[in-house]
Amino acid sequence: MAWTPPSRVTVSLTFLLMAFGIFILLDQFTIFWTGTLLPIIHPFNLSSYVSWLLIAMIVFFFSWLLFYLAIKLKGL
Repeated sequence: MAWTPPSRVTVSLTFLLMAFGIFILLDQFTIFWTGTLLPIIHPFNLSSYVSWLLIAMIVFFFSWLLFYLAIKLKGL
């Protein structure tokens, strides 16, 4: 099975997703010093901190999945 490089659009989209996930993580990890830039949310009776970390993990997973599928599906 040959390796095919992903398209520029896919690489750009995965980079933006990863950058957004890193932004969420950095914003939540610095909450103890400066406060947060993200709005306070409380879905499923979770704290805002845990909610944003869960969103960051989902964003990281989707960026990895998109990049993996782009390679496996012949240069998506």
